[in-house]
Amino acid sequence: MRERSTGAPPSALQFVRQLARDFIGASAGNRLEDFGDVQVFDMPLVGAVDGRDPVFQAFREVVSPGHLMPPEILERYSGAGADLSCVSVVSWALPFSQDVRQSNRGRDWPSPLYSVARNNGGAIIFGMSRRLTEQLRGSGFVAVSPILTEEYDAFRSAEHGLSSTWSERHVAYAAGLGSFGLHGSLITPIGSYVRFGSLVVNLPTGPAAPRMDDYRAPCLSTGGETCGLCRDRCPAGAISENGMDKEKCYVRRNEIRERNLVGYAGKYRMLPSPIVKGGTRKEGYSLGCALCLCGVPCEDTDPEG
Repeated sequence: MRERSTGAPPSALQFVRQLARDFIGASAGNRLEDFGDVQVFDMPLVGAVDGRDPVFQAFREVVSPGHLMPPEILERYSGAGADLSCVSVVSWALPFSQDVRQSNRGRDWPSPLYSVARNNGGAIIFGMSRRLTEQLRGSGFVAVSPILTEEYDAFRSAEHGLSSTWSERHVAYAAGLGSFGLHGSLITPIGSYVRFGSLVVNLPTGPAAPRMDDYRAPCLSTGGETCGLCRDRCPAGAISENGMDKEKCYVRRNEIRERNLVGYAGKYRMLPSPIVKGGTRKEGYSLGCALCLCGVPCEDTDPEG
């Protein structure tokens, strides 16, 4: 680990925000040559939260009993004598570009453009997480991205259904990036049509955005009375006044995969990324749907913000 200067350290929020913007701005993978050089993601929204915030303990009740605790995972990947007096979690939201979002509006099945962007977006997030942790370590700090560790897993549980040991959506909520909508996604100031990443670092948090007291956006807290357009957009009937049925959504995504993956992989330049399920990790491709997130008021903004 390289020695860092003895001056006051930068905040985690400021440091990682700049690294994240630099990465997305320079990433060759953020362009899709098969679709006229369309951009996958626009610039990220970044938030931060103290890694010892009690909200992470709450995630062991609402996400998974094995949800990782930031101080523990950082200590596990730090060297002897590392200063862990500060533990911060930095989360970023990557908004899909307007071209990608528009391509998916008014459809019964996801567009080829969105499907490739969604798949390649996963590779971008893994590469970004790896690069940012390397840069922080190179600057003399202790940093780890939980999704890159062997402790990360995605699985089914009897209590929570589809679950994981590190929920990027919940971490983004903890970092003040938004609140949960009826569709189960986080509605951020730049909308819900986003993907998330995060890391843990031994830097002071910085001027973080305040977290909403109620984790629910108005559409979720009222059972869709304020807005239920995402419910109408979902072809699987997975959204009700009670929110998102993850099992119905999962079945639909599997149908999309079986319908399109082989053809897309043979036609387009699709980037592989780690697929983690039930304790196994292998390189693969991942298609999604997101029809419920496009052509709705929260697509690219927070209507209540």
